[in-house]
Amino acid sequence: MQPSGFVDKNIVHPRRLSLIAVIILSLLIASAADYLLVFWLTIPQVPSAFVGIYRRVGPESGSQVFCAGSSLTVSAFSWSEVSQGFGQGIETWGVGGSSPDIWEEWQKQRPLSNVTIIGVSVYDLNENHIADARANVVPFARTTEDLWESQAGSDISHRILGQYPLKYARVFFPTAGNTDRVLVGLRVKASQLLGKEATLAQHEGIMFEPPPPILDAGQSTSSIAEWSSDHLIRRLAVLRAENRGRHEFLRGPKNCALHRLLSQAHRQGRVILVVLPVSKPYTQEFLDKNSDAAFEEAIRQAVAIVPDAALVRLDHLPGILDPANFFDLVHLNSRGRRLATQAFLADMSRSGSSQTRAASFGPTSSSPAQYEQ
Repeated sequence: MQPSGFVDKNIVHPRRLSLIAVIILSLLIASAADYLLVFWLTIPQVPSAFVGIYRRVGPESGSQVFCAGSSLTVSAFSWSEVSQGFGQGIETWGVGGSSPDIWEEWQKQRPLSNVTIIGVSVYDLNENHIADARANVVPFARTTEDLWESQAGSDISHRILGQYPLKYARVFFPTAGNTDRVLVGLRVKASQLLGKEATLAQHEGIMFEPPPPILDAGQSTSSIAEWSSDHLIRRLAVLRAENRGRHEFLRGPKNCALHRLLSQAHRQGRVILVVLPVSKPYTQEFLDKNSDAAFEEAIRQAVAIVPDAALVRLDHLPGILDPANFFDLVHLNSRGRRLATQAFLADMSRSGSSQTRAASFGPTSSSPAQYEQ
């Protein structure tokens, strides 16, 4: 007979082991199912030591132009024409929703570039818009230093810092935090099974880019001017969720990184800062006088760091904000790209060898304004 309250350790121990085994087995099955879903939907995975998808155009020998910018910059120009204009190859990397804190890591890969083109916009510099792969590219130590130095708000800080544990969670569950990609993948699969790929491309705005390492925006002849009101409302809602409905430009790691990026580019050679447009529906929905003023202050501070940089205000190019020039709410289509490329190359040609002039398009003039001394 065993005394009252006695527990046989030989009985409890196997029970605990069984519970642990069930938990581990459940996690392994769930992880395997998650990986199968990713494989079926062909959702791209971020490899270790990820910097971005390398792309280039033009001559491979000689000095290369380094392009720092997001997909907005890639879609803004015909890069083969820009390469011919500079007489140099152009290279960059790509990360979805990238911004200066990520571009700074790319810049470290090309310390000998003698020309740097930096493309920014209200979309890129908004601290509330955070790239999904940011934690995979930007070191944690750099992030914490920038958050402290910039006195970023608690909401932005929590969202950015929360990406780092999520990065490790994705080792086992790759769809974690990727709900939008899963939904997009399911829509694509459904359209393929139903034979509706063309309809999906028409209504969802799917652009087929050339495979890496080619630097080219691809053909995009559709425009948001063709969207239905329901489609426009739905896409604005998606962007509102991404941006938390707010635009913050002066307090956050992007602003700190942009300043370092410009300083390093200036030490390496010529600097060209291009301010890119976003569509009129975007500006009407998300920007007001306060956010416009804050963005202009961010640009003013950036220019003050490198006073002899060429400043190209494509966002002031007459008519460029027309919805007919945009593939979606922030990316120029082929029509808008022609306008931007012609204006940019014309300004670069006018500047000649001078690197101390700033290009600016007057907001009311019918053609690009002359460079100002």
